[in-house]
Amino acid sequence: MRCAGLPVQRMLPMVKFLCTQRRVNMKQASESSAPKASEQQSTGTDKSSTKHISRWLKSQRTTAEGKLSLAIALGSGNGLLMILQTAILAYVIDASIFSELLSSPDPLILSTAEVASNVLGLGSLQWMLLALAAIILLRAALGYYSECYSRRGAMLIKAGIRQQLLKRLFQLGPAYVQAQGSAKLAQTLHQGVDALEDYFAGYLPVVAYCSVIPLAILIAVLPIDWQSGLILLFTAPMVPFFMILIGHKAQQLNQQHWSALLRMSGHFLDIIQGLTQLKIFNASRREIAAVKKISDDFGDRTMGILRVAFLSSFMLEFLASISIALVAVVLGFRLYYGDVDYLLALWVLLLAPEFYLPFRQLGTQYHAKMAGVSAAEKIVEILQQPQLGPSVNKQFKGPFQLQLGQLNFSYPGRSAALSDINLQFSGTGLYALIGESGAGKSTLVDLLLGFINPSRGSVRINGSQLTADNRDAWLQHCGWIAQQGHIFYGSLGFNVAMQEQYDTAAVLAALHKAGLSDFVCSLKNGICSQVGEDGVGLSGGQAQRLALARAFYHQPSVLILDEPTSHLDKDTEQIIARSIALYAEDHLVIVIAHRLHTVVDAKQIIVLQEGRILETGNHQQLLQANGYYAQLLSPTEQYREQATPPKVHQGSWQVEELTQ
Repeated sequence: MRCAGLPVQRMLPMVKFLCTQRRVNMKQASESSAPKASEQQSTGTDKSSTKHISRWLKSQRTTAEGKLSLAIALGSGNGLLMILQTAILAYVIDASIFSELLSSPDPLILSTAEVASNVLGLGSLQWMLLALAAIILLRAALGYYSECYSRRGAMLIKAGIRQQLLKRLFQLGPAYVQAQGSAKLAQTLHQGVDALEDYFAGYLPVVAYCSVIPLAILIAVLPIDWQSGLILLFTAPMVPFFMILIGHKAQQLNQQHWSALLRMSGHFLDIIQGLTQLKIFNASRREIAAVKKISDDFGDRTMGILRVAFLSSFMLEFLASISIALVAVVLGFRLYYGDVDYLLALWVLLLAPEFYLPFRQLGTQYHAKMAGVSAAEKIVEILQQPQLGPSVNKQFKGPFQLQLGQLNFSYPGRSAALSDINLQFSGTGLYALIGESGAGKSTLVDLLLGFINPSRGSVRINGSQLTADNRDAWLQHCGWIAQQGHIFYGSLGFNVAMQEQYDTAAVLAALHKAGLSDFVCSLKNGICSQVGEDGVGLSGGQAQRLALARAFYHQPSVLILDEPTSHLDKDTEQIIARSIALYAEDHLVIVIAHRLHTVVDAKQIIVLQEGRILETGNHQQLLQANGYYAQLLSPTEQYREQATPPKVHQGSWQVEELTQ
């Protein structure tokens, strides 16, 4: 949303449209958690898609450098030690009960205690207690290191996924980022990737434990008490079965929750970017109410998901408790009738909760899986965009000749953005693209830079067709400055050179060409002065000139500018226009221009209208044709005649003064 430099009369319809659009976004962001069936089909992924995303998530374990496997191994070892711990604990309890009977005066009881003492070996009770304490400490250490390695492995996986996403977004180019929305992509890169941590650090290890620990307990119990083993075997599937039934609903809610979060992010970013215009037209209070309503609706949606999570956890705990109680009741009756030994019954009873513990943990972590799958859906969508071939070592050498032949391009679901474009940019000089908003100027620039591929036709560079294979080699010779170039946190010199080590004289020369010499002279630290992220501390015009100085410093052979004189006053505009004209004498410069008086000296002016070339030629030729360009230029030509001649130098200055 860019309204700087427009009169209030032209800004009013724009703000009305933006407010209307925000109300539409607010309505979408505040939908209830139970949409219609058609909406559920559009927002939810089918089973095959979910399985595909789950397989992709599991395939990312290789980036954990073995830490996730080590965590699973330590956790499994902890579970196996638990079986030994319960056996020793049952032995100690059993031996302690019988040892108290030794002090009984009843001869019959005394003889029974003596027999038990001989059988159980009460002399080794102290050693058993020491072994029990050692196992407890060892299990605590294994549990601690298992958690540490699982978290470290998850961090490595998240870092790898972020690298994949960033690399893919750089390959797709700014056109894809603009189409998707920066707020949604930022949400995916940060919170979306962070949502995968519990999946890798919690869900995957628990799945492994479910296949190891219950099986080990069954192997230990079945040979000595097959009745209890069968109870464990047949009641175990109940927990994951009900978990899947409940989890299906939780999956739908998680997907809808994540979609609402992405929409809300875009809505809030839209409000922040348009905050100035909202204050001008006194619409901020209305937007505050809209934000409050969206936040409340999102909170209600979050509480709905938590309600399902708590209910499902309660159900799983209830089923596990019923199963444990069934084992305890059966063992109680068998012990009462003397069908089982006390020591054995106690051991099986201690193992029963541990048998169901991995399944209960799986039920808890299943919601982490659903959240991870919902977040990974957008990640996989980005990574599975049409793959670009590997960049080849294609070398381009200037001077460059760009040829666009029968070029056509259409955005999905929209009419043709460009149709039958035939152009040639050759050698050096200044070329200007003009036209109304939506005429196709930015799309044409994206095609020249290789950010998007034409639907039909081709872009040729010195006779070689521009493809994904040679795009990186082509971009090494190109410079591109948008209407608002991004300024990074750091010094002025760093923002010009884009590195900490730079040529001071070249930086100063670039700043002088960009009309920033007086501004730098006024700073105490000169080019070492710090600026904030996104140009904090600079005016809009100063930030734009700093971006131009970056291009003048790096000297790209092909420079593409999107309205380079926006946010500038008349005098500075003339300085920048003169610097660009001098730069174009030895380089190829393509400018998207809205202020027509800045391109009257262009080598060729291309007039676009509704995606087609309306007319081409230099300034004099287009004026003589008395066409669309002449009609547009008539008010600005008068301004140009009244303007003062451009001033190249802006006073004298010394390099030593700028670097103080």
